[in-house]
Amino acid sequence: MTSNPQRINAINAKNAASGPPQAFRISVDSGGCHGYQYVMGLTRDVDYLEDVVFKKDGATVVIDKISLDLCAGSTLEFVEELIGSSFQVTGNPKA
Repeated sequence: MTSNPQRINAINAKNAASGPPQAFRISVDSGGCHGYQYVMGLTRDVDYLEDVVFKKDGATVVIDKISLDLCAGSTLEFVEELIGSSFQVTGNPKA
């Protein structure tokens, strides 16, 4: 799961006017020449038959079972760099 659930909570707090808190979805998409790529974003759509749900300190992360197999052992981190900040999947033993 994420090493910094407070960032997901902060994003949800910023978007509070648009409705209830959303889950942070991670999926893995085949990315052509570069192999696989991570697709991340907020969602209210959770399929409890196909998705695995992680909760920590009020933050919810969902990932479909196929993507979970490709990300098992990874960590979702919020990384701040000079060129910007973003969520990144790190330490993937299958990468």
